[in-house]
Amino acid sequence: MKFSNILAPEGLKKQLINSVKNNRLAHSQMFLGEKSSPKLLLALAYAQFISCQHKSSDDSCGSCQSCVKYQKLTHPDLHLIFPVLPLNKSSSSNVSDNFVKEWRECVLKNPFLDLDVWFDVFSSENRKGKTGYIYAQESDNLRKKLSLKHYESQLRVVLIWLPEKMQVKTSNKLLKLLEEPPQKTIFLLVSENTDLILNTILSRLQITKVHNYNPSEIEALLRDKFPMKHISEIKATISLTEGNLGGAIKILHNESFEDRHFEEYQNWMRLCYSVNIEEITKWVDIRSKKGRRSQTIFLKYALKMTRNCLVFHFSETKNLFVTQKEIDFLTKFHPFIHQDNITEISEKLEECIKNIERNANSKIMFYELSLQLMKLLKVKRKFVEIN
Repeated sequence: MKFSNILAPEGLKKQLINSVKNNRLAHSQMFLGEKSSPKLLLALAYAQFISCQHKSSDDSCGSCQSCVKYQKLTHPDLHLIFPVLPLNKSSSSNVSDNFVKEWRECVLKNPFLDLDVWFDVFSSENRKGKTGYIYAQESDNLRKKLSLKHYESQLRVVLIWLPEKMQVKTSNKLLKLLEEPPQKTIFLLVSENTDLILNTILSRLQITKVHNYNPSEIEALLRDKFPMKHISEIKATISLTEGNLGGAIKILHNESFEDRHFEEYQNWMRLCYSVNIEEITKWVDIRSKKGRRSQTIFLKYALKMTRNCLVFHFSETKNLFVTQKEIDFLTKFHPFIHQDNITEISEKLEECIKNIERNANSKIMFYELSLQLMKLLKVKRKFVEIN
């Protein structure tokens, strides 16, 4: 990955390039940003520039032996560490090396992937009831690797994606490596949440903050990446994922997206508000026959629309990831969702999402949820006068 191929502030790129040119490389660095920021792209471009054999004044060459391998994430002096889901009770099997092929493919296809997108690579059976981590065995494996000689580059790079998912034992072992770093080794951590990382580790890192893209930049990136997709499909996908680039890219790659969520949500809300039991029953029958993935996506969409209603009450809507049809609907619908019922409505939707993942009976669940919404949508807003 070259810097020139990344949409990011030129000042930030120049700062990273100059640190290499001026031989002022910090041995432990972190690229910190939200889900849809180009933090992973910048970390990979930085690593490629460090090892490039014919780098120019402002970028890697992209064609030398080192760059070619970096662009495939197969450079022997690039060590990749990331969260995994446990396959079995054997700790030796729950390390990045056993999933590195899948992770490479996932990143090359979708460099804005988040944890949900990555864990979708694992089978549904393997995901059931499990939480992914960077396990303690990872640190032991890394220590062995770093005791060996370099293969090709003068500097080797250890890239740790989402270090906030490290177990406590893993963190403590990594801390020792950061305190006494091996010679000619650069640690690049790519994180979304420093609150979950030990302060003793953070204090040893040079942190580069990477800002998220704005709505127009996200749309432009997706239009460039998917030129064959209609703009309405791209906008609907952005709305569905609330601007999550990783999720949007996954949908546009893997699915023939049909913007049916809005129409179905709109119809569902109208049926609930009018207490139309007969039509609600028919809707539940149809909805319950759809797959769990479809049910989860629809409920997450409903949760997003619910939260957007509150934005319509109290904030500007220009930065919302919504289509014109959604704006037209929310303009009329938002008075029925307010501070006196939004918490309970949101909790009901979140609970249903969890229940689907636990294989709950979707027919009973959607019917009960609809009955609850019939009651909650009738809750009158309480106005408080402020003198």
